Amino acid sequence: MATKSGDKARYLDFCREHPVPLHLQPWWLDAVCMPDAWDVAVAGGSLPGAWPWFRTRRWGLPVVQNPPLTAYSGPWLVGADPSWPAHKRLTLTHRTLEKLIARLPGVLFFQQTFRPEIRHGLPFHWAGFRQTTRYTYRLPDTSDLPGLFAGLKNTLRTDLRHAEIQMEIVPEENPKPLFDLNKQSFLRKKLRRPYTFDTFQRLHRALTERGQGQGFIARDRERGNICAGLFLAFDAGQGGVVLAGLDAGCRRPGALHALYWQAIRFCSERGLSLDFEGSMNPGIEHVFRAFGGQRVPYQQVWRWLVMRDER
Repeated sequence: MATKSGDKARYLDFCREHPVPLHLQPWWLDAVCMPDAWDVAVAGGSLPGAWPWFRTRRWGLPVVQNPPLTAYSGPWLVGADPSWPAHKRLTLTHRTLEKLIARLPGVLFFQQTFRPEIRHGLPFHWAGFRQTTRYTYRLPDTSDLPGLFAGLKNTLRTDLRHAEIQMEIVPEENPKPLFDLNKQSFLRKKLRRPYTFDTFQRLHRALTERGQGQGFIARDRERGNICAGLFLAFDAGQGGVVLAGLDAGCRRPGALHALYWQAIRFCSERGLSLDFEGSMNPGIEHVFRAFGGQRVPYQQVWRWLVMRDER
């Protein structure tokens, strides 16, 4: 059954009444999807939940996938009362997820990556989804900067000391240089960039208007040129790296590392954890590992669906 028109209004109420992560906020989805390209199912009851999705087209046919610039999608449930017995918490969790699954749209292909907090895989398995495990790196506590620095890989500490001498890290309010640096990273790796500047600009605007986004650039002190950029999104509890990039002509290997350390310092000053929202690519993963991040699993689910007539 397709989502009814009133579910977005119910979802706005859901987000006002319950803590909802950044990537699932309606204004985030408006920015990265456009308002008409996302929808949501909402389930009430003893354990309320919601499941937003981004609907697009691939191969000329309708599909659901993660929105651009969005590390996590999927369902979100209100935390069960810890005083309830374990069997009751699980039963209500399964029941809510089953309600939400039943209300997903009819599309050719459905694929999303869930937040690490969503650990209940059985209802998806029962509904015919296939699952795989992916990994991100998180720093759950950034309060002890000296301790974090001491825990870095030795070569990374050396790179950061050199970068402190060679690089100037400054805030960057303009989205264009941040995007262009990120674009260079994709070009250098001969990869297709899965988002446009317009999309990033809308998200950048939505975050900065709310005081929930911050860009940084690393500038060569000697030459004055910009070497690397990073953009961070954050809410009251956690920061996440939206994008980062390195200039192809940069001869300062620690420039991007210095920006990740700046992101850690930024989160530390605000009492936030940090999610690197990291790649499974071994050339990137080893950097996040070197920063001492905890490896955290999360689910990716997908399913080929029978098309339903929604007229």
